Amino acid sequence: MSHSRDPYDRSHEPQADDVYGQEPWMLDPYADPYTGQTAQTPPEGYTPEQLYAQEPYVPGPETGQMLAQTGYPPPYEGDYRTGEFQPAYEPEFEAWPTADEMRAGEPELEQESEPDRGKGGRMAAAAAAAAAARPRLRRVRRQRGRRLDNTVLVALGLVGAMAVALLLNRPHQWEQPKLAADSSAPTAATVVCPGKPKSGADQVAVTNAADGSGKVTLSGPGAGNGAETTVGSGKVTSASVKPGSVVVKAGKEVAPGLVAGRSTTKPLAATGCIPPQAEAWFPGVGAGATHNSILELTNPNSGAATVDISLYDEKGVVAVPEELRGVAIPGNTTRTFDLLHVIPRKGELSLKTTVVRGQAGAMVRDRAIALESQKATEDYFPGQSAPAETNLLVGYPNSSASRTLTVTNPGDAQVSAELRLLTPKNVLTPEGAPEIRVPPNGQTQVDLTKLLGKDSASDAYGVEIVATGPVATAMRSVDGGDVAITTATETISEPTAAVVPAGAGVGKKRVVISGPVAKTGASGTVKVIPMNAKGKALKAKSVKVGPGLGAEVEVPAEAALIQLVPEGVSINAAVVMSGDGDAVVPFRPLRTEVRTAGVAPGLPLPLEP
Repeated sequence: MSHSRDPYDRSHEPQADDVYGQEPWMLDPYADPYTGQTAQTPPEGYTPEQLYAQEPYVPGPETGQMLAQTGYPPPYEGDYRTGEFQPAYEPEFEAWPTADEMRAGEPELEQESEPDRGKGGRMAAAAAAAAAARPRLRRVRRQRGRRLDNTVLVALGLVGAMAVALLLNRPHQWEQPKLAADSSAPTAATVVCPGKPKSGADQVAVTNAADGSGKVTLSGPGAGNGAETTVGSGKVTSASVKPGSVVVKAGKEVAPGLVAGRSTTKPLAATGCIPPQAEAWFPGVGAGATHNSILELTNPNSGAATVDISLYDEKGVVAVPEELRGVAIPGNTTRTFDLLHVIPRKGELSLKTTVVRGQAGAMVRDRAIALESQKATEDYFPGQSAPAETNLLVGYPNSSASRTLTVTNPGDAQVSAELRLLTPKNVLTPEGAPEIRVPPNGQTQVDLTKLLGKDSASDAYGVEIVATGPVATAMRSVDGGDVAITTATETISEPTAAVVPAGAGVGKKRVVISGPVAKTGASGTVKVIPMNAKGKALKAKSVKVGPGLGAEVEVPAEAALIQLVPEGVSINAAVVMSGDGDAVVPFRPLRTEVRTAGVAPGLPLPLEP
């Protein structure tokens, strides 16, 4: 029989329900494993110091639930919905209160009677004091690694901000080292000559406008199995080729200053051979019965190339036929597209070529066809490398039955353009100049036949187009069935040269030079040096040009090479030839050096104050 003060006496207390499937004595430190009964009153005779000295009860793993005094948190403290997990497992546990803490929370008890004391009153008071002190248990976190405190992070941020402020307040103390760009002569050069028109005596001429001499190779459909020829400085070498396109390649001896051209006589047609271009614009091509154009895409390398073609008209972008989408060009081949057969239509188009893989040279042969006789004449249509807000169309035949200006807008907004005339003394806006408005992703054509007639602009030698956005421009002149194309020229500030046809069928030649357009541009002189095919210099002449000031210089008919040497001025120039027809050949910058940017690793270096 159990005593009334026996701490294991549970006979007077009802049996508790099963908790978590375990026996009550597994969860209660006072439970009697033998009787399974719970006493109504805790045992008497234990002081707070004795309670504190007892070891905390830790149930075994069979309980399935860990109590607070074990020191371990629940097995999962993250939110499975948000995925916020604790970065590291750091167990927490509650420390037992000290004896002083237990006494501090112990309420004052009145003197109990002996019967109450016999029921364990003092022990009940101690348990109540312990329960009252439980919310104030100290939490202890076990440190498994050192972490940065928020105060440390704030201090580091302040130090960084102060360093940046010092740099900004004293910018003169730091300067990025400047390295000059390196320049060297090119070790190789490649230019592409378009195919021959249907009629006329044909030739490909090659020379070196610098001091180089050596051998060049000719390849492509027009060169058959390939050929090799020797060129010298200032000497023009003509090569016999077939009607197809020709690729001219030079080594390091001839690459600096390589110049080549292709021309026909009776009727007259001429152009300069151009290097491969990433992009080319051809405003005003035709795909009709009286005006037709032929596009040539030449791959000068052994690897494959791919070219995208875009078309525009007055209404906007034109749907490109499947044949012109992603044109693949095998190595060392030329693909030719007759627009009359590919996309037949009335009216003119603007054509753009974009090389998306490899290298390719793009050139157009423009054709005028007489309906009565079906006689066709062709001339070369060199492309514009990129649209610009200011375009100079320098040089055109003196007399033509019709002149049509085409302005192409590649942007997404409408563009307005102003037309001005270039004269030897100034740049002026003529009376009756048309208002040019170009729709987005479209083109506009303007008839300039009357405006550029002898009565109204007898001394004008070019047209300037100033637009509110980048545009591409070209003017097509037709006289007696012969066609001549004037495109926007490139600005030149270094010596350059152009190969032109000479001999029977070629009459007058004149060099048209335009000074800088900007009013703040510098004035200078340009030396014009014509040379015959043997390299002998003919009568040279120097002219002065400047902002709004241009010049025209006639050269002898036997001139096969024309050199321009600008001194202290930037120019735009072209050669206009007449004879059995008309032709315009623009001057392009020579590739005489290769420049590489200077690059230096590391941080800016401090300078002395």
